[in-house]
Amino acid sequence: MTSDDRRTPPPAPASGGAPAGSRNDAPRPGAGSAAPGATPTAPGPAAPGAALVCLNGRLVPEREAFVPALDRAVTHGIGLYETLKLIAGVPVFFDQHLDRLQAGLDVLEIEVPWDRATVASWIVELAAAGGIADGGCRVLVTGGAPWSSPSILIRHDVRELPTRPLRVITYRGIRVSGALKAMTFLQSHLAQRAAAAAGADDAIFVDDEGRMFEGATSNIFLARGGGLVTTPAEGAILPGVMRAVLERAAEASGIPVVEAYGRVADLRPDDAMLLTSSVRGIVAVRSVDDRALRVDDAMLAGLQSLVAGAEQAAAAAFRATYL
Repeated sequence: MTSDDRRTPPPAPASGGAPAGSRNDAPRPGAGSAAPGATPTAPGPAAPGAALVCLNGRLVPEREAFVPALDRAVTHGIGLYETLKLIAGVPVFFDQHLDRLQAGLDVLEIEVPWDRATVASWIVELAAAGGIADGGCRVLVTGGAPWSSPSILIRHDVRELPTRPLRVITYRGIRVSGALKAMTFLQSHLAQRAAAAAGADDAIFVDDEGRMFEGATSNIFLARGGGLVTTPAEGAILPGVMRAVLERAAEASGIPVVEAYGRVADLRPDDAMLLTSSVRGIVAVRSVDDRALRVDDAMLAGLQSLVAGAEQAAAAAFRATYL
């Protein structure tokens, strides 16, 4: 797997040879697997400006990172991922993300040969090698090929995210299995494409009754009556790590949080809507399908401040535990 799917694939191995990417391969530049717990090895010379990724513990240029063609992530879309925020070179809410990842691996019965501390070290090593101290971190685990263990791919990036209130549209559809942060991103991709075609910033999923579930890559909160309302975590949404962080921070500061479904038809001009995700944090929504909403800058700033404090505490806890 590579960030550039147009790359011509490498030639197939000679008859009788081990399939490319299998555990029987001899190491070659930019490929292969490191032993679980090993320190990522430095890559060979890369093209100027080429980004690095960490594949199975090896730092390689992103255009030279491959998994077997028969990996179940390729043939069946079986695999999971987590998106974390990096602050000063370390991941935020690392254990919460890895807890969710492990829970999904257990459901899919995917056994991996690395432990949590190893993943932590790989994330930090890649951030240092790639020079990305603040940004996003994507951790992907594939289902593995019939002859090989699952692969783990870690990629960091810096994202340009709008800070202004967003215009969103509704998109009919809900997750098949909300508890799994699966690689099958098709539904969210289609929703985001529809939003772009409509000149909007994002999309939120609704059902046939107009009930609002979640954003394409975020959770939804309504600010109403002095409290926050968020969609119940009943299997049809992915309960985000940032969703839980905001719930705890709000309740600790005296802001009540309840779980209930909101409907688009019931939105009022004095309602405020927030979208939450790990990297983007908390952003306000100014309209849903051109239905204008209230933007409460003071409330937003207060909640963002609470979350920023939780992020700093989480980064400090990571350093104390894993570094």
